[in-house]
Amino acid sequence: MKKNLIFTLLALAAISIGHQVKAQSASTNPVTVNIDLQASVISIALDASPTVNFVYATAAEYAAAKTVTKPAHLTVISNKPYDISVQANGLFTSSNTSNTTNLPALGVVNVSVDPTTANGGTLSTVTLSQTDQPLVEEADPTTTAVYNVVYTIPTATTLVALPQEVYSTTVTYTATQL
Repeated sequence: MKKNLIFTLLALAAISIGHQVKAQSASTNPVTVNIDLQASVISIALDASPTVNFVYATAAEYAAAKTVTKPAHLTVISNKPYDISVQANGLFTSSNTSNTTNLPALGVVNVSVDPTTANGGTLSTVTLSQTDQPLVEEADPTTTAVYNVVYTIPTATTLVALPQEVYSTTVTYTATQL
């Protein structure tokens, strides 16, 4: 029995030495992978609810600064550094169409970007006007820059004497690649 076991082990060893398994492989010709960046790309979008409402209902509200923050108000995608500017498209108008002279000045409203949402750019506080003004300068290229925009009326002194109406203007943001 012992001899059979030794003989079997020797036979198995001889078989395994005689049958060396060789690994096989195959390769393809080289493959070229191209990334073709053909154009500068920039887009700017407003959030789903872009309206900014300043409501003055009490004496205390006229006595203090009023701020409305619009979270995720602007989203920018750009493959190059860029600037964001802002301007009013016209003067304030009144909900009372017969009131065309007793209107708030555009400069009563300031616009800025919350610094916690900066994208590597230089931020400015802008006094609203019909002139395009830099709000963010030299922001970094990005696929997902989201900006919280802060609208402020620092003082309501010029609003106190106005008729009780709703005054509106429209504002346009422009993103420009550098």
